[in-house]
Amino acid sequence: MRGYILRRLAQSALVIWAVTTVMFVMFRVMPSDPTAILMDRGMTEEAQQRLLQEWGLTGSLWDQYVAYMLNLIQGDFGSSFFYRKPVWEVLFPLIVNTLWVAVPGLLLGAAIGSGLGLLVGWAPRGGRIETTGIYLATIIRGVPNFVIGIAMLALFSSTLGWFPAFGMSSVGVEQEGWRIFSLDFLHHLALPLIAVAIYFLPENLLLMRSGVVENRTEDYIELVRAKGVAPARVAWHAGRNSLLPLITWLFPALAETIAGVIVVEIVFSWPGVGRELVLAVTRQDYPLAQSAFFLLAVLIVVANLAADLLYGKLDPRVVYK
Repeated sequence: MRGYILRRLAQSALVIWAVTTVMFVMFRVMPSDPTAILMDRGMTEEAQQRLLQEWGLTGSLWDQYVAYMLNLIQGDFGSSFFYRKPVWEVLFPLIVNTLWVAVPGLLLGAAIGSGLGLLVGWAPRGGRIETTGIYLATIIRGVPNFVIGIAMLALFSSTLGWFPAFGMSSVGVEQEGWRIFSLDFLHHLALPLIAVAIYFLPENLLLMRSGVVENRTEDYIELVRAKGVAPARVAWHAGRNSLLPLITWLFPALAETIAGVIVVEIVFSWPGVGRELVLAVTRQDYPLAQSAFFLLAVLIVVANLAADLLYGKLDPRVVYK
């Protein structure tokens, strides 16, 4: 077990290093010059060189790479070109905003999807409930999340006027400290949260349905039936033992949600890290974009590692070598 964990940690470190290196090189080889819009026209050559040195854009590509990696190891993500302040000060509040949408949205989609999957999987094979559930999951899964978001905006915001169309607070309302739990914040959170939940509902539905269909013919289900247990309780036994694939899927799905919520943040103008990442790439803000990609890569790698280790705890048949 210890050897497996050490190998997985080494593999994870290698993946993070590779992603970080690719992102560094990609931004440096882009033809546009990020300093062109950031330097004042009347700035002297000496002042320009000082700024370039401060931003880590002097010297050869190798020198810049070594300096960047050394700073990264020390937890120094650099300063944003656009905001002129440390990257972490820009990203931290945005990451919190993204988590408000990603985590509850994923959990809500998992809860509703697993419940529907249990219903669909326990229904008679080939019946109306099973057919409708599979078609519904397939249709939703085939629709891009930005289409879901735009449709919700058109219906619930523009047509019915039930929810605000953008942002995380109304004009003039500050969201600081415990004020974030205000009704105004929850009112703005509703549509993005539901959009993320709908997007991840089909996977949970199909995973649970497949597990229930497989478990409903097992011997222990027949034994439970023979004991005279109520049909709803029998279905619960099948559903509980079908949760293993769904639980292990949740960890990498959380990372996928945070990476995929970028589109939702753009559609609803939600001030999260995904929306800021797109803006940073557009502005050629190297430090901010690289740091955002780095954090997403770390999150995805850690989530997959946690899923691998958890699977062995949940299923004793899994043996690590």
